[in-house]
Amino acid sequence: MQGAKEAPVEQGVLDCLLVHVAKSQTYYPPLNVYQSSNQMAIGLLALADVADREGYRVRVLHEGLEAAIDKRFSFSDYLHQRKPRTIGFSLHFHHACVDMVRLATEARSAVPSATIFTGGFTASFFAREILEAVPAVDAVIQGDAEEPLAQLLQVTCGSGSHDFSGVPNLVWRRNGEFVENPRSYQTSEEMLNSLVYTRFDLLEHGRMYPKLPKAFIKTNLPSKLNLKLNEKISAERHGMFWGLPVGRGCVFRCFYCGGGAKSQMRINQRKGVIFRSHEKVIETIHALKEFGYTGCYVSFDPHPWSHEYFVKLFHMLRERKIKFDFLYSGWGLPSNEFLDEFAKIATPRSAFLISPETGSDELRRKCKTNFYTNQQLLDKLEHADRLGLRTVCYFCIGVAGETETEFTKTLALKNEIETRFQLAKTEAFLIEMEPGAPWHLDPERYHIHQLRRSFTDFVRDQSSAWYSSMSHLGYTSEFFGSSAIDPAVFDQKMLKLRCKHFCNQNLKCYAMRGVWSLSRLAGIAPRPKNQLCQ
Repeated sequence: MQGAKEAPVEQGVLDCLLVHVAKSQTYYPPLNVYQSSNQMAIGLLALADVADREGYRVRVLHEGLEAAIDKRFSFSDYLHQRKPRTIGFSLHFHHACVDMVRLATEARSAVPSATIFTGGFTASFFAREILEAVPAVDAVIQGDAEEPLAQLLQVTCGSGSHDFSGVPNLVWRRNGEFVENPRSYQTSEEMLNSLVYTRFDLLEHGRMYPKLPKAFIKTNLPSKLNLKLNEKISAERHGMFWGLPVGRGCVFRCFYCGGGAKSQMRINQRKGVIFRSHEKVIETIHALKEFGYTGCYVSFDPHPWSHEYFVKLFHMLRERKIKFDFLYSGWGLPSNEFLDEFAKIATPRSAFLISPETGSDELRRKCKTNFYTNQQLLDKLEHADRLGLRTVCYFCIGVAGETETEFTKTLALKNEIETRFQLAKTEAFLIEMEPGAPWHLDPERYHIHQLRRSFTDFVRDQSSAWYSSMSHLGYTSEFFGSSAIDPAVFDQKMLKLRCKHFCNQNLKCYAMRGVWSLSRLAGIAPRPKNQLCQ
């Protein structure tokens, strides 16, 4: 149950500061300006746990949370006060590229002697490019980071020699040259089961974190009032959910995903998957409940290996009478036995989520590794409906190579699902280019025109005052058989298709746009600003 409580904050010099980087500015008309990417990578607190168990003075700082609590928060002032010897920036999600550069540069100025590194999927993929483009960053940990972090701290907090040649998985600078150490470390099941993922006691203002919404709306209201406004909006729409750490790895190659099998091999040197023990997962659930979380989302479903694992987990939860909301994201079709067991522990907020991407069987066969037909999907939804289990089907807008006929099939499948089943709903998402995704690595194969390839491409795109994941997709395609078009026109076309066919809140959207326009005129709401990195 370690990590369920928040310990008093100890002042003084830190050996290690781990920083979650949020996207400080995103723009979407119905929300105006907001802060996104607020959810930390699941493993960040576990890395802090590793450093703490090794005897180092470590804290985790969610820079976006601090700014939400107090707009006057100064990262530089915090660094001047704590004087960390080692500063690590989490760059798992690519949306944080711009702010990672900003904060790393600020850290270099505030604590010139500190060793500054970054890590996570995005950092791992762009390791050498980051070192070339961001002088403030000394090193990048590629892939799994538990042992590399421990050995890095041995150097920065020990000899002080800054000779990192013995640190596995590290790319670093030495005398102006880049050194790439052997990628010899990979997390084992033993290590995975030893990690404590709920070390909220090491997170600054940890008790506030569960209440931080995914999209934190920015206003010019006083900090406390703005925070309460966001908490109220979020509490009315969502429970408090945490990503449940179940395992690592992937065996699939979905065209748009940067975390699939190919990236796992390239970044983590991992073939296949590993699971945490059931007891450790249940221990984590207990800790989350104690800390105030109402549920969790699971996005680890390496079908078919996951079937037996989760059937057993659900059975254990039912036997022990543990009630917890579950949002389970299925990577393939579940078995009836899986749905039966899930339904027995499902709460009213729980749901099984699945992404058929398209209503065309032929196109789905091309873009998904774990193929299933429309009829097979409908059969599973019918079974879930009989069990009283909520389901959500996610479709993609902008599947590469999609024709107008195939999009019509998507709309037909959507309509059949919504009219036939009481507990099934449909949603759609726009596909944003991710580093390491199959179509990022091989755009020609997917017949797209790529707008983001390098690290600096991502920084440039996300520096725009008008950036959001729904307005800057990072590619154009021959959608509906037409030739590639202007990126801004393409992005708007995709968004309009989503709004027209998959959104039932168009009137609310228009109303919110009007509210924000008036709020900007009254000085209550901020205007978007470019985030150009100097």
